[in-house]
Amino acid sequence: MFEELHAMISGRTGTYNTITRPVGFQFSDLIGEELRSAAEENHFSWSSSMMACTHAYGVLDKISKDVQWYENKIEEIKENLATALANSSEPDNLTIYNQIVESYNADARDAWQALERRCDESEEFLRGGPTPENIRALADGGHLGEYGLIGFYTTDDLNYFHVDEAQAETIAIHIENAVVHGYGGSIEILEDHPEYLALVANVVGRALTAQQNGDKLLDGEIEFLETLFGDLSNVEGSDPGFLNFMGLVDSSEHISDSLREDIKRNLANSMLVLSDENIGGGADKLPVDVQEAANGPEFPDATSVEAEEYVDAYREWGRDFATLSDFLGSSGPGVQGGTEFSTTLLGTSATNLMYTQLYGGEPTGEVFQDIIDVASRNEEANYIILTGEDFDGNTYQHHENHAGLTPESILTTFYSYDWEDDGAAVSGITDWIARNRGMDVGEVTDELRGTALVSLMEMLENEDFRDGLFGTDHAVEDEDGLEWLDVSAGHLNGELADGFGDIFLAYMDEFAETDGLGEEGEFETRWNPDLGTVELSPESRLTFTQLIVADPDAAARIYEEVLLNTGETMAEYASNTGERDHIPTVLAGSLQGLVEEALANESTTRGLQHGDAATYQNSVNNATVDVLAGAASDLQVPGFVVEMAKFAAKEALAIPMHEAGQNVATPGEWATNERMQGFALSALAHGDPELMASLEEAGVAQEDANGDLYVPVDHEEWDVETSAGVLATEFDRVDEYDWADDEGSTANAVYNFLTAFGNNSSKWDDVSIG
Repeated sequence: MFEELHAMISGRTGTYNTITRPVGFQFSDLIGEELRSAAEENHFSWSSSMMACTHAYGVLDKISKDVQWYENKIEEIKENLATALANSSEPDNLTIYNQIVESYNADARDAWQALERRCDESEEFLRGGPTPENIRALADGGHLGEYGLIGFYTTDDLNYFHVDEAQAETIAIHIENAVVHGYGGSIEILEDHPEYLALVANVVGRALTAQQNGDKLLDGEIEFLETLFGDLSNVEGSDPGFLNFMGLVDSSEHISDSLREDIKRNLANSMLVLSDENIGGGADKLPVDVQEAANGPEFPDATSVEAEEYVDAYREWGRDFATLSDFLGSSGPGVQGGTEFSTTLLGTSATNLMYTQLYGGEPTGEVFQDIIDVASRNEEANYIILTGEDFDGNTYQHHENHAGLTPESILTTFYSYDWEDDGAAVSGITDWIARNRGMDVGEVTDELRGTALVSLMEMLENEDFRDGLFGTDHAVEDEDGLEWLDVSAGHLNGELADGFGDIFLAYMDEFAETDGLGEEGEFETRWNPDLGTVELSPESRLTFTQLIVADPDAAARIYEEVLLNTGETMAEYASNTGERDHIPTVLAGSLQGLVEEALANESTTRGLQHGDAATYQNSVNNATVDVLAGAASDLQVPGFVVEMAKFAAKEALAIPMHEAGQNVATPGEWATNERMQGFALSALAHGDPELMASLEEAGVAQEDANGDLYVPVDHEEWDVETSAGVLATEFDRVDEYDWADDEGSTANAVYNFLTAFGNNSSKWDDVSIG
């Protein structure tokens, strides 16, 4: 082994030229191509062997120090034992003697177990080899002595760079010199040398990896970040405070816009990861002025001061909060802050958002919007906002500046505000519930997503909370110039409605469930640990869906998915040759009925506001049918499925709209006459090539967007005269055909399907949300 390692270090291997072999006799020859080629060939070998030696040296040093620690610990225990025995009140009492000895033996056993753990760590280091993480950890533990940067100097790879406060001090000096004094050398270094801003970015990358793996940053890496912000908070020639320095960065005429953005982005990313308690940071490690801005204003006692002083306190805090918002908004979209820091930012926003209209000035709504966008990247913070508890189930104590917050008050404030981004930022508080459904990612389990959704849906069962979301006191003018008054949160903030739509689609089976329908107030919204699913009351589902369909784009999107689900269910029923199963039929009927009832409710609400009840629902329905018309080619959905979905959509269009104070009729009549016959004929032809050929010859069958033949369910689309007569004739020929599953005739099978579908769709008629 030693011979092989020595050969690799010296270059004397069978696959490499030796760098010590003579390749020329003149000086010019020594820098010729052959020597250069040999050096380049051997670079990896030299680098790898050097890192192996460095790694081995570091592990041996760690083991040596661990053994020395153990020996010193044992000597200390022996000395303490001797002292204890000498001071014993009864030195001749064997029982007391043995008790004292056993107590120190226990300490010795603990020391031995600690040594075993340290040796296990060393074994892991050896097994892992000279990875960047291992080399940095050895350097951080002082096991590479004064050569802590040997990994970087050997490889030129920043991943091997061991950082501590010394590098942070140097970087802070160059940032100050560039921003404040315009020193060309510092500007050049920040722009061109990877040991500076790129090193900061590399440490952020290490933090992101630690977040994903559930690890912690090294002590030196935390010290590096703390020192960087500490030094920038005390720049000479400016008011103390990091946020004041960021004001200098924004206004500096010495640096280019690209360098300004690089500085802000790297520092913002660094601050967010430093705030993360899970990787060794924490909100308490941030600059004091950042903590104060995040915590919100400390108002004077309103009973003892003038109103102007109260406003001044708010605006003084607001200026710093606006700077913090702009700064954190410079961070990368994948970088998140710690749970406490993120939750505090959300709590401060919820507490002070109302003052934007009362006091004016800073912070504006856009300032809060950017803060919420950054803070909602932390999923545990979002969970706290939604449930009032952390991931471990502990009740969360908000900062004293906003201690009275509840999930209901926070969400009412956020959802009823007229956001510049249409609610995209606040949607982040719930968007994570739909992501990675069915998977555990890091700390976020499916149960946590489910319990967060349950908490939101439980709030929607509360009439006061519902009223706050359905009546925001805001007006919205649509693209036709029509002004809708006192709109819902989903109408006001379309991106929020769209985010809710993602949740609806991710939990579509749960929203389709028929259990609880017709049992108003008796169904418990909960997480079912046995099934690993959420159980949601009909009232909460209808409320949630109505908030979605208040936005026309979100409404059309989920309605299209629901109709395609209906089409797929119909298609499966029409072609299934196995045992008949009506569970998909029931769920599809319930799901479509839910969306249509929500649309009808929203249309009624708009009718009460404006007097035109049918306008909104018709516009959504027609838009959905238009989308379905191209679905076979655009979405790669089989033409027969699309035909069934269009059939379901057109049946919905034929249903009378809500009138004020009345419920809408539902597709209960689908199983009658021509509707049943059209579905049956289309379904049979889909599974019977001979029948399809016959209907093509008769002018009934048509080609879809994919060039496949299908029979339109609506006979008025057939290319024949007196289509109703042709339908009656053709159906009379097939009504006694066996259905695909051989469990009955065509007429009975279709009647059973449409009855089950319609009955469960109509159950939503009886669900009332006030």
